[in-house]
Amino acid sequence: MPRFTVHIRDEWLAVPCRDTTNTIHWLGQEALKRYVKNKPDNGGIKAVKDTHFVVRRCQSLGLLDADDTIEDVLEDNDFVELAIEGDTMSPDFIPCEPGVSHLYPSIYCFCVNAALPVQYISLDGNSLTSTDLVNLGRGLYKIKLTPEAERKVVQSRDLLDTIVKENKVVYGITTGFGKFARTVIPVSKLKELQENLVRSHSAGVGNPLSPERTRMLLALRINVLAKGHSGISLETLHAMIQAFNASCLSFVPEKGTVGASGDLAPLSHLALGLMGEGRMWSPKSGWADAKYVLEAHGLKPISLKPKEAVERAQAIARQADIIAALTLEVLKGTTKAFDSDIHTLRPHPGQIEVAQRFRSLLDSDHHPSQIAESHRFCDRVQDAYTMRCCPQVHGVTNDTINFVQNIINTEINSATDNPVSLPGI
Repeated sequence: MPRFTVHIRDEWLAVPCRDTTNTIHWLGQEALKRYVKNKPDNGGIKAVKDTHFVVRRCQSLGLLDADDTIEDVLEDNDFVELAIEGDTMSPDFIPCEPGVSHLYPSIYCFCVNAALPVQYISLDGNSLTSTDLVNLGRGLYKIKLTPEAERKVVQSRDLLDTIVKENKVVYGITTGFGKFARTVIPVSKLKELQENLVRSHSAGVGNPLSPERTRMLLALRINVLAKGHSGISLETLHAMIQAFNASCLSFVPEKGTVGASGDLAPLSHLALGLMGEGRMWSPKSGWADAKYVLEAHGLKPISLKPKEAVERAQAIARQADIIAALTLEVLKGTTKAFDSDIHTLRPHPGQIEVAQRFRSLLDSDHHPSQIAESHRFCDRVQDAYTMRCCPQVHGVTNDTINFVQNIINTEINSATDNPVSLPGI
């Protein structure tokens, strides 16, 4: 049986269709019935039959005529969006999934002050943090390069241009790749080599990454290239930054790799869209051919030259500490087990951090607790293991999260190109 996926506000709904001679209006009403059924307040919709709406394709956001039959304008498994009359749109909203609506009930509308200055994160290839990366993924900041990063990129590019000019044989710059490492490529074919490399590795499958994840992927790549060891031209890197700042995001499939190099397929898809090939998405255009998305934002496809081819865990850990502190308070537990002198005897950083958090959340001179005061002179010797040893248990989690975060921060500021460009060596 044919089935269509309809997006209404913040939900995706699968709508089966036994008879594809039904109209687009019928499809919209069926989707609305399912949407209302899932909402305790009916989503603010009093009667489905009286609700006015329009239906558009998720790809390119083209409007569909309500009287057209489904079989005439849609194919099985197509994605469409239903926009309810009266819903409002924030001009700066960036949806979290490809094709997700910018539309929300008017009661949830929020205002954006267009006079607020644009905020930037300056990338140099060395100082990007996981927190910065998450914020870039969410679209909270735009990107620019530091002057030092620009200098290093230019210096690295000059080295590669010298190699090409002097006809030196260097892997991946003037030779083929892998099995063809011994094949010297004529200068006239070097641009074609780079483009074909990207095309051949764009072999991923499945649904696209969300815009948030794609932005993070693009930001990571810009940061690595900003180190100045990849040989990319400053012109190309600036074009990538312009695409990021405009939220022009390539279609990067969720699945796919090339041998042991797990990022080659995703990065190739990322580059393919920037070249103006394949598909691309932006809040302004929706899904469309990459060249048209770039053109809609006044951008040009990049032209490749030779060799250019934990926050969530931390939040959960803090929430666990708060929940445990509330539990201890309700059970009329004591805070003596969290004394700083006790935990300096076993000074694991995470344990000390959790104990300090418990002391700040529970009874203190600055924040007295009536519950704690009510049992100040009780005869209980100590609390249950599960409560008094929270710093030891939760602390291990904090230490693990910090360890992983350090690994991530090192990796996102590392150059992994093959070959690498080392000017001056």
